[in-house]
Amino acid sequence: MKKLLLATLIAGFSTVATAQTSVYGLVDTYLGNSKVGSASSTQVNAGGMSTSHLGFKSNEDLGKGVKANAVIETFLRPDTAANGRFNGDTFYARNAYVGLSSAAGEVQVGRVTTPYFISTVAFNALGDSFVFSPMVTQRFGANNFNLAGGGVDTGWNNSVLVKANAAPGVSVTGVYSAGITDDATGTKQAGKSLGAMMFRGPLGLTATWQDVEQGAGKPNMNSVILGGSVNFNNVKFFSQWSKVEHSDAVTKQDKGYSVGAQLAMSKGNTAMVSYARHDHDFVSGKTAETASWAVGMSHAMSKRSDLYAAYRNTEYTNDGVHRTNAVWADNRVMGVGVRHRF
Repeated sequence: MKKLLLATLIAGFSTVATAQTSVYGLVDTYLGNSKVGSASSTQVNAGGMSTSHLGFKSNEDLGKGVKANAVIETFLRPDTAANGRFNGDTFYARNAYVGLSSAAGEVQVGRVTTPYFISTVAFNALGDSFVFSPMVTQRFGANNFNLAGGGVDTGWNNSVLVKANAAPGVSVTGVYSAGITDDATGTKQAGKSLGAMMFRGPLGLTATWQDVEQGAGKPNMNSVILGGSVNFNNVKFFSQWSKVEHSDAVTKQDKGYSVGAQLAMSKGNTAMVSYARHDHDFVSGKTAETASWAVGMSHAMSKRSDLYAAYRNTEYTNDGVHRTNAVWADNRVMGVGVRHRF
């Protein structure tokens, strides 16, 4: 019996090794204070600098430089031990796909991350922070962009993604979704996106286009992002510009930009600063503005663990009556946290 059990375990480990299956993730939690309008609260929260997640990846070498891949990743909220980014979030909302890859590129089929999101986080100083990054909070947070529902989610369901490595440091990614799902309402929409990215030496550039079609009372949304970055010794500068056109009964167009920088200092310290602004045009002729600025500092304790502190302030101006609820109130958030990758 003992020999049989040992043989079974060895066979199991051999299978895993052959399939090259790995478990990985990130856990990020911070202690902070937030103020929305006149209401202030202090709490422990999740995902200050990065959204926590757990992932499983498997790949198999098929020969001739081709690999079969499978990825499933779920978001986590370690402050409450809950899964997902919010209550009701799809369990494997980060990624869930199977595909093929080679030196020429990759094909993914399932739920995939959009080029729109990648361009946003790769070209701003506070990266993928949904708490402190001015551009991420304005483009993906609780604002008028969410009138387009699943169209502004970081991932799309029922999708085919094709990524081509066009030249050294240059990639082109296209996505078609037969049915993006808005998790909040269950509404399905079709979408398509095309993005290009280049990193050569100190220079980085991106251009991304995205279109989400009408579906069950949701508006069409057509979006464009242009971004750039340049690294001068210890200072890296970021900028991006975007325009979002809607077809709903309220919003006509949102147009904005972001600028920022990261300063690499001694002993693993990095300073970050960023500013973003969007101008909102409504079909009634009314307008509004969203302006945010943020500063932050991170300290790398190792290659996988870092401490951080950050502050973001957001202000709204509005000459109309469309954006008077609490979602559009002035707000600010500050916090100190720890992030660990495994």
